[in-house]
Amino acid sequence: MYKRIAVLVGVVFLMSIALSASAAGKVLLEYNPKPGTVTKYKMNIRGNTVVTAMKRAQKTKLETAMSLVQKVTGVDAKGNIDMTTTITDGTITVNDTPTKLPAIGQIIKVTMAKNGEVIQTAGMDDQANFNQMQIKFPSKPIGAGDSWSSTINPNPQLPIPLNVKYTVEGFETVSGYKCVKLRSDVSSSQGTAGSINLRVRAVGQIWFAYEAGIMVKNEVQSNMFMTMENDMGGGRKEKIDTRMNLTLRMGIVK
Repeated sequence: MYKRIAVLVGVVFLMSIALSASAAGKVLLEYNPKPGTVTKYKMNIRGNTVVTAMKRAQKTKLETAMSLVQKVTGVDAKGNIDMTTTITDGTITVNDTPTKLPAIGQIIKVTMAKNGEVIQTAGMDDQANFNQMQIKFPSKPIGAGDSWSSTINPNPQLPIPLNVKYTVEGFETVSGYKCVKLRSDVSSSQGTAGSINLRVRAVGQIWFAYEAGIMVKNEVQSNMFMTMENDMGGGRKEKIDTRMNLTLRMGIVK
């Protein structure tokens, strides 16, 4: 059960990290924090799963909370950014029973272009793919009503591709930062990968500080349905259905 939970929570994480005054005209979105910039985030993922096997359903409440510190360690002449992300604290709570996250203290190193394209990573778990966690911004300035699309390719954590569409909803000031407010729409374009059938639908809102060049806030609501077949031997197979509803909130803290 924990493996299935980890896969589905990972899907939300991949979709997520991908990020009240008005602004005139269009803005060019780029990651451009200065060397030495330190940003702290709190992230919370809360929801439930229902696993059905052998005509019996089991419901599980889930909550993952973690603190993250992101530091820009360098910026080269092309604007490529070297940064580290450290998980400083966190718990995972299953049916009201909390456990410390095993990844506390883990340091993730990333080199990223200004448009969000990941060039190099180190320190990531083999099941993760940081390249899928970043929004790759368009190369031209954008304004309210503009949109662009991308694809999250299959990887060890997510065996099917996802289609992602970003739409500019407007501009707001959040936590003192001038932000562009984006809507993200995520859906699975292919349901089956081997013995796993997975359908994903998620809608989120992202606030990106276009002057500071950092993500400020991210909220995602997702619904997933996964069917797996376990080989029981003797030609018998067991069908396991897992439904998950999750809400993710992530934002800057002082």
